Amino acid sequence: MDIIACYPGLDRKLNPAHGADWRCAPRPAPIIFAGLALLLAVTAGCGKSEEAKAAEKKAVAAAEAAKNGKLVVKSNRAGATVEAKPVGAEATAAPATGTAGQPLVNLPPGKYAVTAKSPGWPDATAEVSIGSGATAEVTLDFKSGSLRLDSLPTGATAVWGQVVLGKTPLVVPQLPPGECELTMNYPGWPPLKTKVIIAENTDAKETVRLPHGRLIVESGPPGATVMFGKRALGQTPLTIERFQAGTKTLTLQAAGFPNLEVSVTVEDQGETKVRPLLAESFPVLDAPATLQAVWYEVPANDPNRLAPDFDPFPGFHKQGSFVRNLHRKKLFEQWLGRTYRFTGKVKAYNPATGQIEFAEQVSSLGKLKVTAQLLPAARDDKEDTALLSAKDATVTIYGKFSAMEEFDRRGKPFEIEFAGADVMR
Repeated sequence: MDIIACYPGLDRKLNPAHGADWRCAPRPAPIIFAGLALLLAVTAGCGKSEEAKAAEKKAVAAAEAAKNGKLVVKSNRAGATVEAKPVGAEATAAPATGTAGQPLVNLPPGKYAVTAKSPGWPDATAEVSIGSGATAEVTLDFKSGSLRLDSLPTGATAVWGQVVLGKTPLVVPQLPPGECELTMNYPGWPPLKTKVIIAENTDAKETVRLPHGRLIVESGPPGATVMFGKRALGQTPLTIERFQAGTKTLTLQAAGFPNLEVSVTVEDQGETKVRPLLAESFPVLDAPATLQAVWYEVPANDPNRLAPDFDPFPGFHKQGSFVRNLHRKKLFEQWLGRTYRFTGKVKAYNPATGQIEFAEQVSSLGKLKVTAQLLPAARDDKEDTALLSAKDATVTIYGKFSAMEEFDRRGKPFEIEFAGADVMR
């Protein structure tokens, strides 16, 4: 039997048959065993399937991910954006971003500089540490103050930057400290910019005065609807306690009258009163100019020396039979039946019949006599009667231009008649 004794670096065999005769053999070098181990490991790896490799890699990744933590940032500004940036050894890593109240996930353990941002507000910052597999929380509140806002007139819409705060009176619970510029919008008024000072943890109060004054709108006759742009303000007589300062245009609307535009100027803290006459929207009839407009130049070779006769429809009867120089067709189509204003000195007035006769007017084509028949309501109006009965009174009436006649007797004036007339005052 061989006996093997092991000594560092040698293998020796002792043969009893030879007594003390030793034979020595070298031991294999350690590098040979290392190579064999590597070869076995490589051989074993090459034997794994792709699925096994993927599973092993996934397991390693899961183990690493289990070490990551979460961060929840709370804030007093809803919708604030948050950013968590590693500090220290991981400072070069990209920051994690999100929204306040929503967790930031898969954050490696360590320290983070956290910043919360909200448009128009100074950034809020803090530093937080995240442990392995832990969830950290931090609260970043923006410094703020509150504002109680009102306006004169009330109901103005307050806008801060692009944010609509609401209509006055209102309470704004959070605004950044410092000077805050607001825009006040009120229907039909130009925007007004104003500045308020907000202090931290302080309830500020502000009343913004939009420049305005008192406006009184009357009309003759009353009952007209007052329009400001597309907005109806009411019917005359109308008092508006708060009307924007400046020069504005109002439109008065009433049945039987064309729309009448009126310019009003209101001073801040002042009072303005206007009383437009609705009939001012009617055109003025100038008697001599009207006669000239419908005059017919008779051709020299016309044996009758008459203007063409005109019969607009069956049954039409002229008030006079003499049509020497009036262009009846033009008069009928362009003038008669329309409402005009006329101003003249009163020659005679009959209160019983409501008939007004004005003093004759002279033109290059002949004399003109203007008469008007008042409406019953105007005839019964005491102020109208007093005005018409005054000596040498000059008045303005408005009514329908009903007739224009010339007479066959030389020296007689042309006659213009108004029907359904009323007195402007």
